[in-house]
Amino acid sequence: MIGVIYDDAYLEHRPPRNHVENPGRAMAVIKSISDVAVIERPINDVDYWLLKVHDRDYVRWIDENCEMGDVFIDADTYVSPGTCRAARLAVGAVLSGVDKVLSGEWNAAYAVVRPPGHHVGRVGKALMAPTQGFCIFNNVVVGAVYALERGISRVAILDIDVHHGNGTQEIFYRDPRVLYVSLHQDPLTIYPGTGFIDDVGEGEGEGFNVNIPLPPFTADDAYMRALGNVVWPIIDEFKPQLILVSLGFDAHMLDSIANLRLSLNTYAHVFRRLRDMIGKVRGVVFALEGGYNSDVLSRGSRLLIDIMSNRDVEVNEGVTQTEPRVMARVNSIIKDVINVHRNYWHLA
Repeated sequence: MIGVIYDDAYLEHRPPRNHVENPGRAMAVIKSISDVAVIERPINDVDYWLLKVHDRDYVRWIDENCEMGDVFIDADTYVSPGTCRAARLAVGAVLSGVDKVLSGEWNAAYAVVRPPGHHVGRVGKALMAPTQGFCIFNNVVVGAVYALERGISRVAILDIDVHHGNGTQEIFYRDPRVLYVSLHQDPLTIYPGTGFIDDVGEGEGEGFNVNIPLPPFTADDAYMRALGNVVWPIIDEFKPQLILVSLGFDAHMLDSIANLRLSLNTYAHVFRRLRDMIGKVRGVVFALEGGYNSDVLSRGSRLLIDIMSNRDVEVNEGVTQTEPRVMARVNSIIKDVINVHRNYWHLA
């Protein structure tokens, strides 16, 4: 069973002017799944866990900006009077999802949250990124820390947002308990400009950070090749007890903020593969990150609920094909990733 964690407070995180990250995103998702999903509220009291991830001065700075209201804290990222409550409840949704799957009540959870989180490091901007990329608190990272302190010893974070999760990489870069795997558009072509193949982790965490930077116009066939040759073998070998997914629908071909060409067939493949892991893992918690096309958010979220509920569904989109020049580049990248991570994992 998959359940949904959601709160109307997410709609109170409102941009001062037109912005792609707006309340309509969450509204589109909930409208598409409310008739088929069990929806519960997030945990309210999260500051203890929040401060295990983020610096106290950073949290205080965010709170001060919320009191000012309707301001941009950098070129991309805004806060409004309702942001601090929404951001805390976004963290609380992931914590609730972890609770549900660890208790065995649900096999999977979908935290339909905003603001998103994976670009935020301990003190805000991460790995010298120019902005926080619409993010306030790192929802998935707090969820991973929460799971670790509840006795889980191995957590895998799979990040399929089109942008690299620089905040997530920064925070867990030296931690072997957390495997971070990110597929994202080539950082030389898109924000935040991080997430290179040679970023493998440091110290005890070496080998537990896996970046697969894909060129613009990568389509379903090439993306699934990267999943099959790198992602699934490494996750299987790591043997996580819990999987957290930074779920961005912005790698879809209809999303205007980036340049990958995925259809929902790739998302369906990911959802089915993760569903089939349940039993080997305690559960899977999905947290909404990016995705700025309302129709894709709606259909993709409904697809997630249906597949994780073992309902047979068809994807009403054709599988996209990568043009030969781009595919050659993807093959070269996959080869480079395998050569680097063969030092840590059994890759063919």
